[in-house]
Amino acid sequence: MDIRSLQQKVMELTRGIEHPRVGAALALAEECGEVMRCVLDGEYYGKDMQAALTDEVGDVLIALLEVCDRYGIQLADCAGHAVAKLERKAPEWREELGERLVELRRRMDGEG
Repeated sequence: MDIRSLQQKVMELTRGIEHPRVGAALALAEECGEVMRCVLDGEYYGKDMQAALTDEVGDVLIALLEVCDRYGIQLADCAGHAVAKLERKAPEWREELGERLVELRRRMDGEG
């Protein structure tokens, strides 16, 4: 399913139960907090959080789509703008931060 179709499907499923605009933004923040709880559970408390994290990331996506809908924007357009910005900035970030991030991933995630 492409992003536009997904946004349309979510709009159809939530018709009549939409949050007010600020409520949609607050719901997104709350769902992001749930993702952080999963990361905390996995990284600090050694819990198996893979299934919960998968569910919560999905909830973040739905909440993000609602924010887009309530403010009249298309997530696909936002994604296109974000990728274009990343294409411009990634080389600079790679030069500035690449080695440091490799080291941090090695130390913190055991990669490499």
